[in-house]
Amino acid sequence: MDKQEKKKHIYIVVSATDSIVSKIIRKVTGDRYAHSSISLQDDLNEMYSFGRIFPSNPFIGGFVKESVQFGAMKRFRKSEIVVIRLTVDKNKYAEINEYIKNMYVDRKKYRYNYLGLFLAKLGIHRRKANCYYCSEFIKEILDKFDIAEKDEFGEVVRPVEFLNLKKGEIIYRGRLCDFAPV
Repeated sequence: MDKQEKKKHIYIVVSATDSIVSKIIRKVTGDRYAHSSISLQDDLNEMYSFGRIFPSNPFIGGFVKESVQFGAMKRFRKSEIVVIRLTVDKNKYAEINEYIKNMYVDRKKYRYNYLGLFLAKLGIHRRKANCYYCSEFIKEILDKFDIAEKDEFGEVVRPVEFLNLKKGEIIYRGRLCDFAPV
């Protein structure tokens, strides 16, 4: 088996939807993108993040599975996205996959970190067990599985910061509905 066969990809997707919450976050931060997700599939058919549980209600959040097929991302299929590909070995990929799948099975114990998101704008990091906002969750995955370099992010991280991942490769910029695997 050659080295390429031992490698797998994970994907960080940063996005800007037309939702009210996304517009508010972009206005307050001045950032182009307000949301981040992680996918273990080349086609991004399943992405995981902390976001809205019910597509029509932006104020009830938690750990969610996202896709252009269902949920908020179906509602906002024309969202502008950037896809960042990270290469990991098969073992790390399997560990990440198991970790995320287990979180999803237990998703009811996780909450959206509304206060943490608000305080993040002030540069204050506030962690509470089983509570995350989207980029906080992605940062934890990157840290937990040693994907990002230790000094790459501060305590508070915004979705746009993933665009500068040292080990990341931007493979797509455009609308979510137009994405095709590379």
